[in-house]
Amino acid sequence: MSLSFPGGSDLELLEQMIRQAEDVMRGLADVQAGIRQVTGEGVGADGLVRARADGRGQVTMITLDPRVMRLDAAVLSAEVTKAIRVAQDAAKERTDKLVAAAQTRVTGLAAPLDEMFVRHRFDQLAQELDAGADAFGPHAADRVDDLEQDAERAAQIEAWLEDGQREIEAVTGHGRAADGRIQAVTTAYGQVREVVIEPRAMRLPSRTVAEELLLALRRAQQDAERQSRQLVSDALREMAPGESFGPDTIDEWFGGLLKPFERPD
Repeated sequence: MSLSFPGGSDLELLEQMIRQAEDVMRGLADVQAGIRQVTGEGVGADGLVRARADGRGQVTMITLDPRVMRLDAAVLSAEVTKAIRVAQDAAKERTDKLVAAAQTRVTGLAAPLDEMFVRHRFDQLAQELDAGADAFGPHAADRVDDLEQDAERAAQIEAWLEDGQREIEAVTGHGRAADGRIQAVTTAYGQVREVVIEPRAMRLPSRTVAEELLLALRRAQQDAERQSRQLVSDALREMAPGESFGPDTIDEWFGGLLKPFERPD
């Protein structure tokens, strides 16, 4: 029995798919390179507070003018939070434009990589294997069963993705620095929800406060990422009990769920 694709030989189709895949990979590489160059900046307290974020939403710089230490701790906390959010929003806007351009390029692919076409080939293969089970021998039925199990698992995964996205959106990461005098709360996407600078921290030099703020933010983002990875890991093991999922599998799922910011390697 020969399995053939519509519109040409299997070899011709394979060559076309390879060319398209290579084109997509080149485009994604260009996007990732562009994202690495993205920065967003935000200010607060009439320019006395400045923040910078990169294309992944990471806060890369905070500067505090020494005069800002005269402010009330609660006011400074609010101004720092505002500056960081503006910086992250600006970086996200630029990143979104790059990602949208890449998605337009991918959705413009021809039929060989179209979702409907892939589903057609999967169904056709399953039917042909089922019809020819006797000719292939006892192991052919096992292959059909494997395909059906894979399809069922794919449906479970698809159903979980929406719920999983909501669960991850509810995650909050917490980070502390300066002996607990500075605290930060972020989402799973690294976006800052709140920065708290206690009055005791106002005795520190402005440069030290800025450094400790970055440390608290980094710890909060790491905490949120750890929780999100655990959610993905637990979901995979629940849908496929007894199977082993390595870090690469977890990373692939985790990266697919965190859409607001691309996460280049």
